[in-house]
Amino acid sequence: MPHRIHRITPIILSLLAASIANANSTQKQQTSVPLIQTRIERVKQITAPDDAASAQRRLAIAGRANDIFTLFASELTYSQGKTDSALAADMRMLEHTQEPEVAERAMEMALNANKIAEAQTIADRWQQIEPTETPVRQRLMWELAIAKNDIAQVLKNTDAVLSHVNDYQLRRLFLKLAQLRLNNLNATDELNAPIHKTAILHPEMAEALIADAIYGVTGAHEEQTIKALQALLRLDTDIFPATQLTLNLINLKQPQYLLNFYQQTGVDTMPAKWQSLYIELLIKNNKLQEAYQTLQPLLTKSKNADLYLQAAFLAVSQKADTATIASYAEKIAQLGNSNQRSKAAMMVAMRYYDEHNLSASRSWAAKVDDPQFIFDQALMMCSLEAEEKHWTAAQKWLNKAQSSNKQGTFFSARDLLRLQTFINGSSLTNHQYEQYLNRMLAKAEQGDAKAQKLDIPPLLLLRGLLYADKLNEPAKAVADMRRFVQMRPDQVEGLNALGYTLLSMPKENWLEAQKLLEQAYSLNSQSPAVNDSLGWAYFLNGNADKALPLLQYAYQHQPESEVAAHLGEVYWQLDRQNEARQIWAQGWVNKKSDHKVLNQILNKHRIKPASLPLTAAKTNKAQADADFYLRQASTLDVNDANTPALVDNVNKAVQVGNASQRSEAALVAAYYFYLNKNETVAREWLNKVTDDKFATDKAYLMGIMEIEQNNIAAAQQWLQRINQSKQPPEIFDDSSILALSSYIDRKILTPRAYVRKLTQQLKEAQQLVNTTHNSKTVELILYMRGLAYAEELDQPKKAVNDFRTYTKLKPEDADGFNALGYSMLSMSKRYWAEALTILQHAHQLDKKSATIQDSLGWAYYLNGDPKKALPLLRSAYQALPESTVAAHLGEVLWQEGEQEQARQIWAQGLANKNSDQKVLQQTLKKFAVSPASLSAPPDQTQTSE
Repeated sequence: MPHRIHRITPIILSLLAASIANANSTQKQQTSVPLIQTRIERVKQITAPDDAASAQRRLAIAGRANDIFTLFASELTYSQGKTDSALAADMRMLEHTQEPEVAERAMEMALNANKIAEAQTIADRWQQIEPTETPVRQRLMWELAIAKNDIAQVLKNTDAVLSHVNDYQLRRLFLKLAQLRLNNLNATDELNAPIHKTAILHPEMAEALIADAIYGVTGAHEEQTIKALQALLRLDTDIFPATQLTLNLINLKQPQYLLNFYQQTGVDTMPAKWQSLYIELLIKNNKLQEAYQTLQPLLTKSKNADLYLQAAFLAVSQKADTATIASYAEKIAQLGNSNQRSKAAMMVAMRYYDEHNLSASRSWAAKVDDPQFIFDQALMMCSLEAEEKHWTAAQKWLNKAQSSNKQGTFFSARDLLRLQTFINGSSLTNHQYEQYLNRMLAKAEQGDAKAQKLDIPPLLLLRGLLYADKLNEPAKAVADMRRFVQMRPDQVEGLNALGYTLLSMPKENWLEAQKLLEQAYSLNSQSPAVNDSLGWAYFLNGNADKALPLLQYAYQHQPESEVAAHLGEVYWQLDRQNEARQIWAQGWVNKKSDHKVLNQILNKHRIKPASLPLTAAKTNKAQADADFYLRQASTLDVNDANTPALVDNVNKAVQVGNASQRSEAALVAAYYFYLNKNETVAREWLNKVTDDKFATDKAYLMGIMEIEQNNIAAAQQWLQRINQSKQPPEIFDDSSILALSSYIDRKILTPRAYVRKLTQQLKEAQQLVNTTHNSKTVELILYMRGLAYAEELDQPKKAVNDFRTYTKLKPEDADGFNALGYSMLSMSKRYWAEALTILQHAHQLDKKSATIQDSLGWAYYLNGDPKKALPLLRSAYQALPESTVAAHLGEVLWQEGEQEQARQIWAQGLANKNSDQKVLQQTLKKFAVSPASLSAPPDQTQTSE
């Protein structure tokens, strides 16, 4: 049996998308609608204390009754929640005073407490005291009809009641009407007309809009429903519970109304909560591709972590690359809370695990810090340790999972049990493990039907694999696997295991095995295990030509010894013996996989392993391993959490790879550390790049770092090497080389000559765009010319024009918006408000950028908000202690009365000879501070805290 078959962790990765969908979906649509009463109570709490007329009326009642203390005691008792006592007191007072006002208050109490019988008693007594109908009694009798679900009685007086109430009462009545409709979804639509007529007169009242929308959707009035939602959208940007209830009802009754509302209104202009709800709606309706496409433009200007969580889920469902999913998780790390960050980290960890990138998976799983996901994290880490056969470490994580709640968002107690069962197999003998599985199965058989369906199949598969792989009892294995397939007929693992096991039995079983494996292949044609099993079935059934491409695919994606044995056998039978010997040699040098089947094949052909081309096989194996580690390293995003995984993969590539692969690994590491602002380590890795193939890439990166250190002569030497060698870059591209050249030109040419050269280059690049359809060079030149206009020629308007064009071409680039906004701050005051908005957007795109923090802080200060400016500028200066940032921070401190601290910051800025001091000199001149008067700078880290 192939090692890959019995290497089954209980966390089935084929269910990943379903697990994530469950973790990200909201509650299922309800068939019965919850009460809206909590919203009514909230209206009473907010509005009732301000109802001065009502308070005065109650005082007048007390005065006329000459018993103010009795009524006050009743109100106090009611406010304490003792409704029955308060009602009893008011009813006694009603009998004593015969006052309609007392009856009114008592009836209000009874209705608010849903005491229908008591309210009816008070109403009857009130009519005896005051036979003439009044608007107040009409309203309360109407409310009593609502409480009794007496639709006919409600219909009689709706118009009259709604036209004779104050604002507070109208809000309450609209919510009562909404609740009435929720309680009677199939009732007549006659109430809609008077409610809609009144609701449209109050577009500022959320309660009116909620009622209008509810009656609209339940009465099939689409236009009414959509207009009510559009008005509600303007009032309730955060979607409060009553609004959420209304939207849930619409989605339940008329989901197309909700979709039409979004399409007619325009999703891109809505608040983030409404956008997120629309994406969720598309997901619920299984419109995953549409949801993913709709979400993309929303993300460019969103600061809502929920949208990025939805993007991550949809990216998984749409089979996007892992780097895309990880980029969403990075955004969530910036924008979200601990719960959202942990959920995203788990999603990425699971995806990397699926790709067998264990170091990256481990890095992401380590980011989980929310208590809700501790169980998920423990099982994820346990699986990672088990995958690498680190059984002691796996057991520690298993113990942690067992000591937690035993229920997570992604995994459940059953996953814990399956993983525990799998790990136990590592510490037991084969027969002990068989006994253990027998006990577990016997226990599972005692559960109810639902529990049996969940618990029995995984145990059957594990025991079947034990019989097939370890105990050499294929008949028992087949029996367990047949039962597994009966219980889970569409699960690939079971079909593959049963089919492959049948191939180890007499020939009469082989056609059945082939049919089972063809069924597995139809479910997952990308599985290397299934390709190997089906290819071997075709070969055994006499069709080597049909077997070959399947086995080649399997070996390419899973180069284990058993697959090598199968592929080599097919090559041999097709008279391609040299290729067979090469493949067998590669399988033999793979010490991490079982050689049992390969030994059998070699013995069959009387081939000794020593006669195989083992030296070449070892070389090929090492190079393949190095390529694998390089791919793993290249997929990692630049952040501190990924650094251990990056170093681990790079070092492995260096250890096993050839000279070219070692240089590529060093270059990958150097670029990673350069992007992570660690030039010292980047240079150390660049010194290890020795292969001429990567000479241009190395020269480019060295040149860029020399420019950042203002070593222009050294940068020119690196550029000269590039021009002389004419070697195309392997990792970078031609626009990168153009960037290096432009950086150098900016340093050595006059500003006007530099801009002239860029303008000429821009014309040439724009002419090429029509044929190459690649605007990357145009984007770069626009950005570089914009910088020159802004910083060298003091022509901010021209800079702004270039940066605006640039941001249209690259709307996701935070640096472009930063350059645009910062340039506008150097223009007249009327541009500053727009600049602030642009820089806020840049900050949302990249919250970690110290440059953007400096620009945004400066924008807040210029727009009159130094309190918001100061923390941003402090953070920027701590990460980027350049002279310009020092100038900005010092000025804000000075204006806030912290002159001594400002002077210290300015002194530090003057001491930094590697950064441009133009802005700092202007600032010192503005405040008449002589540079010579500034004290020697103390340690920056202490001052900037």
